[in-house]
Amino acid sequence: MSVRKRKWATRSGQEREAWIVDYTDGDGIRRLKTFDKKKDADKWSAATTVEVGQGIHVVDSNSVTVKEAAEEWIAAVSRGRGDRGPAEASTLRQCNYHVDKYINPRLGRVKLSQLTKPRVMSFRDDLLAALSRSLAKKVLASLKGILSEAQDRGRVAINAASRVKIGDGARHREEVAVPAIADIKAILAKLDELAKESKAWRRRQALLATAIHTGIRASEVRGLPWEAVDLKQGNIQVIQRADENGVVGKPKSKSSYREINIPADLVKLLRAWKVECPKGPLVFPTQRGNPESLGNIYNRAWKPIQLGSGVADQKLDEKGHPLRDDAGRPIMYPRYNFHALRHFHASLLIHDGANPKDIQVELGHSSIQVTFDLYGHLFKDEGADRRRTERSERLAGLLS
Repeated sequence: MSVRKRKWATRSGQEREAWIVDYTDGDGIRRLKTFDKKKDADKWSAATTVEVGQGIHVVDSNSVTVKEAAEEWIAAVSRGRGDRGPAEASTLRQCNYHVDKYINPRLGRVKLSQLTKPRVMSFRDDLLAALSRSLAKKVLASLKGILSEAQDRGRVAINAASRVKIGDGARHREEVAVPAIADIKAILAKLDELAKESKAWRRRQALLATAIHTGIRASEVRGLPWEAVDLKQGNIQVIQRADENGVVGKPKSKSSYREINIPADLVKLLRAWKVECPKGPLVFPTQRGNPESLGNIYNRAWKPIQLGSGVADQKLDEKGHPLRDDAGRPIMYPRYNFHALRHFHASLLIHDGANPKDIQVELGHSSIQVTFDLYGHLFKDEGADRRRTERSERLAGLLS
């Protein structure tokens, strides 16, 4: 591989020069690549020498565009990449949205061999200028996924986005909404009352109590089979889930497979519900035996039980004035989304002194960092103030 200068004159007589990298690719074919500056040619030559030696060099003419690589990535995600199973419809919809709305319009025509870290950094800056930090981070993660898949397929030698990051913006991060214990107590009391009136509410009581006492995901509640519920030992195993289309499949990840101990009150509810439950494998099926949709759970159970138990807030207009319906009654809305029950269970574990690793395992988080990112603010050391005071006195004593 050599780097040489080339000089020539235009038709108008102006002199021009460029730097040529002359090399042989992995297939033994002679190639030329032109640069305006010698330092760029030298840098590219050094990197390419390593790539050719490792058999990972991709010639520009053989390289695919970001758009083409994105299509391969989405197809791979739909089948399941690495140790992950096939993606849910909601995940695929998000992937396509990121690609169609933000990645292809800005980078779609760029060939992977020409996609550099500075160009990715410029893309990141554009995202941060136009989108929320949270959305920008997700779009950048999709680009990283595209390039990672392309790298695995030998489409590109390096992932130019791998070291480009968007920080969490911790000082502006909103803490998760954790339901107050008083609110959950009010909900459980109302469920006891309604369960005496109808089978429908006995089913909803068992479902909501399961979510409250285990913290399992909505998809895991919806796909929960009786074979994973051991009422004698008092535990529930997470072995499957139902996606938004009602398709039952494997849990979200390897860490999602777990066993959770349940209290005697929940065992009693589930044992009573099992007698009334429609025949079939699922614990909380529809009348036809299919997984219940999250929309139905929210609209028929979670929303009305919050409104009925007073766990609600009044809607306000733009000026902060209370909104009222045609009859003059205040318009109320539920205080929490369904996922808040997962946060509530995590808060109880922390309150009881569970260590972060135990919480990670019980919630099925992929890493302990996820646990800290979500619930780090809930971990409190009651003796910290005392120890800091004692420490300051000891340090001051060294100076006296």
